Amino acid sequence: MASKDTFTAEVPKEFETTDEYTKWKEAIDGSLKDYVEAAESKIENDGLITNAKKLENGLYERKWKNGLRVYFSVVIKDEQKTLLILGSGKGKEQAKAIKQCEKILEEYNVYTGEIKFNDGGNHGTSKKFE
Repeated sequence: MASKDTFTAEVPKEFETTDEYTKWKEAIDGSLKDYVEAAESKIENDGLITNAKKLENGLYERKWKNGLRVYFSVVIKDEQKTLLILGSGKGKEQAKAIKQCEKILEEYNVYTGEIKFNDGGNHGTSKKFE
Protein backbone atom coordinates (compact mmCIF):
# COMPACT_ATOMS: atom_id res chain seq x y z
CA MET A 1 0.00 0.00 0.00
CA ALA A 2 1.24 3.48 -0.88
CA SER A 3 2.03 5.95 1.89
CA LYS A 4 -0.14 9.02 2.48
CA ASP A 5 2.39 11.35 0.87
CA THR A 6 2.60 9.46 -2.42
CA PHE A 7 0.34 9.93 -5.40
CA THR A 8 -0.07 9.02 -9.06
CA ALA A 9 1.14 11.92 -11.18
CA GLU A 10 -0.13 12.70 -14.65
CA VAL A 11 2.95 13.66 -16.68
CA PRO A 12 3.90 14.20 -20.33
CA LYS A 13 4.12 10.84 -22.13
CA GLU A 14 7.34 11.79 -23.84
CA PHE A 15 10.38 11.94 -21.63
CA GLU A 16 14.08 12.55 -21.72
CA THR A 17 16.76 11.09 -19.54
CA THR A 18 20.06 12.46 -18.32
CA ASP A 19 23.38 10.76 -18.99
CA GLU A 20 23.58 9.92 -15.27
CA TYR A 21 20.25 8.10 -15.36
CA THR A 22 21.14 6.25 -18.58
CA LYS A 23 24.47 5.05 -17.16
CA TRP A 24 22.77 3.93 -13.96
CA LYS A 25 20.05 2.05 -15.86
CA GLU A 26 22.61 0.27 -18.04
CA ALA A 27 24.45 -0.91 -14.92
CA ILE A 28 21.54 -2.36 -12.92
CA ASP A 29 20.66 -6.05 -12.90
CA GLY A 30 17.70 -7.67 -14.65
CA SER A 31 15.16 -7.69 -11.83
CA LEU A 32 15.65 -3.99 -11.01
CA LYS A 33 15.73 -3.11 -14.70
CA ASP A 34 12.32 -4.80 -15.07
CA TYR A 35 10.82 -2.42 -12.47
CA VAL A 36 12.30 0.62 -14.19
CA GLU A 37 11.27 -0.44 -17.69
CA ALA A 38 7.71 -1.14 -16.51
CA ALA A 39 7.57 2.39 -15.05
CA GLU A 40 8.89 3.86 -18.31
CA SER A 41 6.23 1.92 -20.26
CA LYS A 42 3.51 3.29 -17.97
CA ILE A 43 4.77 6.81 -18.72
CA GLU A 44 4.84 6.22 -22.48
CA ASN A 45 1.45 4.48 -22.60
CA ASP A 46 -0.57 6.30 -19.94
CA GLY A 47 1.36 9.42 -18.93
CA LEU A 48 1.40 8.25 -15.31
CA ILE A 49 3.98 7.82 -12.59
CA THR A 50 2.73 5.84 -9.61
CA ASN A 51 4.08 6.11 -6.05
CA ALA A 52 5.41 9.59 -6.73
CA LYS A 53 6.47 11.88 -3.91
CA LYS A 54 7.21 15.59 -3.97
CA LEU A 55 10.68 16.53 -2.73
CA GLU A 56 11.85 20.14 -3.26
CA ASN A 57 12.59 22.65 -6.00
CA GLY A 58 10.54 20.86 -8.66
CA LEU A 59 12.13 17.49 -7.91
CA TYR A 60 10.03 14.37 -7.36
CA GLU A 61 10.82 10.73 -6.74
CA ARG A 62 9.23 7.45 -7.75
CA LYS A 63 9.88 4.89 -5.01
CA TRP A 64 9.53 1.11 -5.04
CA LYS A 65 9.05 -1.13 -1.99
CA ASN A 66 12.60 -2.46 -2.39
CA GLY A 67 13.98 1.06 -1.76
CA LEU A 68 14.84 1.86 -5.37
CA ARG A 69 14.12 5.47 -6.30
CA VAL A 70 14.03 7.35 -9.59
CA TYR A 71 14.05 11.16 -9.57
CA PHE A 72 12.13 13.25 -12.08
CA SER A 73 10.80 16.71 -12.90
CA VAL A 74 8.65 18.38 -15.54
CA VAL A 75 10.58 21.03 -17.45
CA ILE A 76 9.82 23.42 -20.29
CA LYS A 77 11.82 22.69 -23.41
CA ASP A 78 11.06 24.28 -26.78
CA GLU A 79 7.89 25.73 -25.23
CA GLN A 80 6.63 22.20 -24.45
CA LYS A 81 6.28 20.36 -21.15
CA THR A 82 8.74 17.49 -21.01
CA LEU A 83 9.26 14.87 -18.36
CA LEU A 84 12.92 14.74 -17.39
CA ILE A 85 14.17 11.63 -15.62
CA LEU A 86 17.24 12.83 -13.77
CA GLY A 87 18.76 9.97 -11.82
CA SER A 88 18.33 7.24 -9.27
CA GLY A 89 19.45 6.07 -5.89
CA LYS A 90 18.87 3.42 -3.27
CA GLY A 91 19.53 3.43 0.44
CA LYS A 92 22.77 5.19 1.31
CA GLU A 93 22.99 6.68 -2.20
CA GLN A 94 19.77 8.68 -1.80
CA ALA A 95 21.14 11.97 -0.41
CA LYS A 96 23.98 12.06 -2.94
CA ALA A 97 21.60 11.26 -5.82
CA ILE A 98 19.17 14.01 -4.78
CA LYS A 99 21.97 16.60 -4.64
CA GLN A 100 23.20 15.50 -8.06
CA CYS A 101 19.66 15.74 -9.51
CA GLU A 102 19.10 19.19 -7.99
CA LYS A 103 22.38 20.36 -9.56
CA ILE A 104 21.34 19.04 -13.00
CA LEU A 105 17.90 20.61 -12.64
CA GLU A 106 19.49 24.06 -12.23
CA GLU A 107 20.18 23.97 -15.98
CA TYR A 108 16.47 23.62 -16.84
CA ASN A 109 13.34 25.75 -16.82
CA VAL A 110 11.24 23.84 -14.27
CA TYR A 111 7.51 23.76 -15.01
CA THR A 112 5.59 25.62 -12.29
CA GLY A 113 2.07 25.43 -13.72
CA GLU A 114 -0.79 23.19 -12.68
CA ILE A 115 -0.52 19.44 -13.01
CA LYS A 116 -3.12 16.89 -12.03
CA PHE A 117 -2.40 14.18 -9.51
CA ASN A 118 -4.55 11.09 -9.09
CA ASP A 119 -4.59 10.29 -5.40
CA GLY A 120 -7.14 7.60 -4.71
CA GLY A 121 -10.62 9.05 -4.33
CA ASN A 122 -9.51 12.58 -5.18
CA HIS A 123 -8.88 12.16 -8.92
CA GLY A 124 -8.16 15.29 -10.87
CA THR A 125 -7.18 17.55 -7.98
CA SER A 126 -4.94 20.28 -9.31
CA LYS A 127 -1.65 20.86 -7.57
CA LYS A 128 1.54 22.61 -8.61
CA PHE A 129 5.03 21.53 -9.47
CA GLU A 130 7.24 24.10 -7.79
